Amino acid sequence: MGVEEHRRSAPKKFKFAVITVSDTASRGEKEDKSGKFLVDELQKNGHECVLYRIVPDEKIAIIGAIVEAFEAGADVVVTSGGTGITSRDITIESVRPLFDKELTGFGEIFRLMSYEEIGTAAVMTRATAGVIRSSGRAMAVFCLPGSLGAAKTGIGIILKEAGHVLKHGRE
Repeated sequence: MGVEEHRRSAPKKFKFAVITVSDTASRGEKEDKSGKFLVDELQKNGHECVLYRIVPDEKIAIIGAIVEAFEAGADVVVTSGGTGITSRDITIESVRPLFDKELTGFGEIFRLMSYEEIGTAAVMTRATAGVIRSSGRAMAVFCLPGSLGAAKTGIGIILKEAGHVLKHGRE
C-alpha cells in the first residue's frame, strides 16, 4: 500500500490535547499564544479538544498532563515549549521515556522547515514526536517549541500526518 492509500484509510478526525510547558505562562505572567493557536487550528480542522493545560517546566507536571490527556481520551497530544537547550527545557527528557516508538523524522522535517524560515538557529530545537501505547490504545505525541512561529510551522505537519501516525500506531 502506498502513502496516499495509507492516508486515505487513516482516521480523518481525532480527539486532541494541547499542553503548554512554560514557567511564565503557568504563573499567569504571559499569555499562551502558541497553545491557544494550536487549539484553534485543530478545532478549525474539525478535531475535538479534550484537554488544554498550561504546566510549568517540571517533569512531574509534564508527565501528569500527558497521563491526563490519555485518560481524557486524546488520540493526539501537542506540547508547546521546553524543547530548547536551557536547563529548564525538559519536555523532551520528560516525554521521550514514555514513547513506545519515537518518530525522529518529525523533528527532522520540523527543523528543515524552520531552517527555511529562521536559518541556522533551527539547530536549537529538539522537537520530536512519538507514539505511546497503553491499554490497547495508541496516542501520538508531537513536541513543539513554544514560539508562535514554531506552532504555525508544526501544525501544518501535524494536520497532514497525525491521522497517518494514528493508523500505524494502532496496528
